[in-house]
Amino acid sequence: MSIAKYLRHYAEDEIKFTEELQHQWQQVICIPAFDEVDSLPALIQRLSTAHDLLLILLLNSPESVGPDAVLRTQQLGTLIKQQFNLQQTLHEDCQLLELNKNNSHILLIEKYAIPDKQGVGLARKIACDIACKLIHDNKILSPWIHNTDADVILPPDYFAASRQLHNKPNVAAALFPFKHKRNPQDKLQRSLQLYEYSLFYYVEALKWAGSPYAFHTVGSTLLLHYNHYALARGFPKRSAGEDFYLLNKLRKIGAIKSLSSPVMTLSGRASTRVPFGTGPAINKINTLQNPDADYGFYHPDCFLHLKNWLAVIPALWENRELNTLIKDELLLNSLITIGAEKAVTHALNNSSDQKSFIKHMHNWFDAFRTLKLIHQLRDTALQSVKLKQLKAYQENFPFIAKAE
Repeated sequence: MSIAKYLRHYAEDEIKFTEELQHQWQQVICIPAFDEVDSLPALIQRLSTAHDLLLILLLNSPESVGPDAVLRTQQLGTLIKQQFNLQQTLHEDCQLLELNKNNSHILLIEKYAIPDKQGVGLARKIACDIACKLIHDNKILSPWIHNTDADVILPPDYFAASRQLHNKPNVAAALFPFKHKRNPQDKLQRSLQLYEYSLFYYVEALKWAGSPYAFHTVGSTLLLHYNHYALARGFPKRSAGEDFYLLNKLRKIGAIKSLSSPVMTLSGRASTRVPFGTGPAINKINTLQNPDADYGFYHPDCFLHLKNWLAVIPALWENRELNTLIKDELLLNSLITIGAEKAVTHALNNSSDQKSFIKHMHNWFDAFRTLKLIHQLRDTALQSVKLKQLKAYQENFPFIAKAE
């Protein structure tokens, strides 16, 4: 699918706001913000030193949220419009403001009734669709769309990172390394540490198992190539997990590169504004009487089974039957439960050689089905283990220590 076709048929209507823009910028960053009075002004202040930057800022709120949070977000919009000089009114809900005298601007979009089920996914999609359109129209020169959130701390060399991707046309997305800002409350901080370790534990375990989907899926760390973004039809309109599902699609059409630097600092606060993610996870862990003793991690043997399954996939081209290659009953039954038999048959019938078969299988057994298999193994036999128990497995599973 061409970028032009995506913009015509799948992009959000707000891309029309940009047709009268006459400016040209080097870089673009997209930030959705809801009830971020305490953090957004500081982020805008840090961005105000940039050169040739367009900040696409989408102030939004879900339909069912309380009026106080909507009012605070609307007041923040008013404050921003008072602070920065108006350059152009593109729509009653879209204005171009001057961020600084170095050809940097804010494209401020206000959308205060986003359907609950579409949530932050729609907010990110509107902003990135606009960025995609501007790159396509040569109004933004870099092909990379930066995505982050209002509560992050960007490193000084944040915009230089895209240089690492020069002459790498197959890279669909890049991910900044990250750490979480310390939470001032000790118990919440410990909950945050456990959650952060679980993130790194899972990705390191996937790497060890040989998964092609071994990368973090944190929306505030995303750097997206506009061409691949369009091919994947943009962010899914979901209230949470939009980053996971977009990266899952992007990995099937290009490479996902995990950058080594610079490190972003993410919020370590508790939150209830999205169904799942860092904030809700911290809240949930914090309700445990003793988080260190009670919080569970995926059993390391889950990833041993995953490793064994991934190693078998190439041999299925010749052997063609799961049960001839997989003798472990737990793994075999778990794979059958998630539909692997049908997937193998379909891939065999639609592949001309082993290489195309393997590609078919990895497109089917993607990040979502990887997680589904892990959960099936956990729910069937391999119960989650506590932190103290996990340490006992370090000798056989090096990813446990590597995740620290």
